Amino acid sequence: MPAHFFFDLDNTLTRSKSHIAPEHAAILKRLTEQADVVVVSGHPQGDIRTHLEDVSGYYILAQNGNYAEDRSGAVLWERKLNTAQLEAIHVFIAKARARLAITVRDENDIVDDRGCEVAYSLIGHHEQIETKEAFDPDHSIRLRLLRDMRDDVQELEGANVEVRTGGTTVLDFFARGKNKGYNIAEFIKHMDWEKEDCVYIGDALFPGGNDETVIGVIPTKSVKDYRETYEYLSSILR
Repeated sequence: MPAHFFFDLDNTLTRSKSHIAPEHAAILKRLTEQADVVVVSGHPQGDIRTHLEDVSGYYILAQNGNYAEDRSGAVLWERKLNTAQLEAIHVFIAKARARLAITVRDENDIVDDRGCEVAYSLIGHHEQIETKEAFDPDHSIRLRLLRDMRDDVQELEGANVEVRTGGTTVLDFFARGKNKGYNIAEFIKHMDWEKEDCVYIGDALFPGGNDETVIGVIPTKSVKDYRETYEYLSSILR
């Protein structure tokens, strides 16, 4: 069994923006007693704790790893976006919204400035979970949007901003190059862990997915959803 487990959150440990199920919390608790657990997500650190409130003893790489905490809650690093980056992100989001012309229930639930990243949900961060899961399950709507807006994506890159799909309905914006793969590599270096002793488990390891950047950094395991994650963990726990 690997010594160090890295997990995506949405659809890997929990449903989108949902609390961990009690039966799954019990499995994850067992894992924290037998190995290191690191949660890597676009969510802010507070959301991760809330969604995993029945579990403790894990490391946090929040906001795609641009905010890092050890198991005691001590902050290891925090890479905040600057004013120019934020301006470029909001210009891009305005163009994307005009292109998509999607009617949303709550205009104040679309953009979430988390400090180290900005998360733009195409239909709303707190839209009904069934609606969110049905909206773009294969990320194709968001990936097509990024292809159609390739010139605007290049402008973002010029402002030192990277954009990736995230969660179920989100585009994540963060400092260029500071993606999950980069931050996991930095974390492993900080912890003095061996790459071959690690594994990353996620549901978006496909081309263009927000877990893709981890490929080649440490061994990876793709899962269809959070149910498959816990089936796998149950099969390997001692």
